Amino acid sequence: MRLGTENLTYIYMPGTPFATAALKGVTIDIEPGSFNALLGPSGSGKSTLIQHLNGLLKPTSGRVLVDGRPLGNDRAELLALRRQVGLVFQMPEQQFFAESVFDEIAFAPRNLGLNEEQVKERVQWSLELVGLEGKNLQKRSPFHLSSGQKRLVAIASVLALQPKVLILDEPTAGLDPGGRRHLFSLLSRLNRREKLTVLIVTHHPEDVAALADQCLVLSGGRLALAGTPEEVFSQGEELQRLGLALPPVTCLMNELNAQGAPVPGAVFSLEQARRAINNWFGRGEEP
Repeated sequence: MRLGTENLTYIYMPGTPFATAALKGVTIDIEPGSFNALLGPSGSGKSTLIQHLNGLLKPTSGRVLVDGRPLGNDRAELLALRRQVGLVFQMPEQQFFAESVFDEIAFAPRNLGLNEEQVKERVQWSLELVGLEGKNLQKRSPFHLSSGQKRLVAIASVLALQPKVLILDEPTAGLDPGGRRHLFSLLSRLNRREKLTVLIVTHHPEDVAALADQCLVLSGGRLALAGTPEEVFSQGEELQRLGLALPPVTCLMNELNAQGAPVPGAVFSLEQARRAINNWFGRGEEP
């Protein structure tokens, strides 16, 4: 599934003295099977944009495109889109309502009309995908889990619909470093092995720079930058002007490069930096 927008504008409380334009003529394109990062400071319009991509919000003007066709307002069409474009909100407990993890994940498959045996298989499949299959969590309340487990159950409940696109709003909020690493390893695996299109909303570029195929940067409701991580993060001064910082490892490699070291500046992970520095010292590794 290919998702996009064309000159998308959205105004909160239009026609009132409190009218606010959250999006101003935004045009983006998300290719099937790609890993995308939506970046920008708080208040830049990120959350508003993603709520258009699964039909939760209706454009004030402009269009949302699904496989090149404008998204309509027909209820059946919107429901079909939401089955294919899964959205995980920033605080997973805001999505929870069931008394057990099993019922939380089973809700969507049951609404699809699957029988109970199929529902059980879908729940188990979803838990396996997120790495929770052996944790004996199915009977526990989702509200009583750790922050990391809540996040994974929220993702599993969306994956139970078997969507083509997974959108996550600030998925690392409240997670410790170990939880962050596990989450991004999971998302990378879902993207590469399951061919799931992923879009992550964050204001921390270092979280996704090494994984993304495309980075989209919003500022003041407008699309300020778009391109590969190399293209976007090569514009360090512009990113700083927009209220974003380069990943620390990228800053380090840029500084080494500026001092004459034969290392690339477009490095976004510690592993890439290690290979580049080892190659510099003649240890035979490819950067």
